[in-house]
Amino acid sequence: MNEGSWSAWGRVQQGGPVAPIDIEDGRNAPGLEAMESLVNSIAMYVLVGGLAAVVIGIGIAVVGPRLGFQHARGVGIGGVVGGVFLGAVVGLASILVNFMYSVFSG
Repeated sequence: MNEGSWSAWGRVQQGGPVAPIDIEDGRNAPGLEAMESLVNSIAMYVLVGGLAAVVIGIGIAVVGPRLGFQHARGVGIGGVVGGVFLGAVVGLASILVNFMYSVFSG
């Protein structure tokens, strides 16, 4: 029986029936290409939605007050800010994930 050693999280088992996970070997994981394609597709749809929010927001902010709609300018500017925020979140997502991985991977 393998007794293992102690760490801050309790007893650490050495060896075992399952090999330890190697993150560098994970590039060949089954389904990884499909997952990458899915994430990229979702990010593209979010970016297109953000672009639509900016364009529609500008249109509402410009045309809305001329048509007599109260607070249209504020609603339009909110759409523009929301669309820009969506683009920033999607653009920073991969940078933040890679940065956090490099910080905590040791």
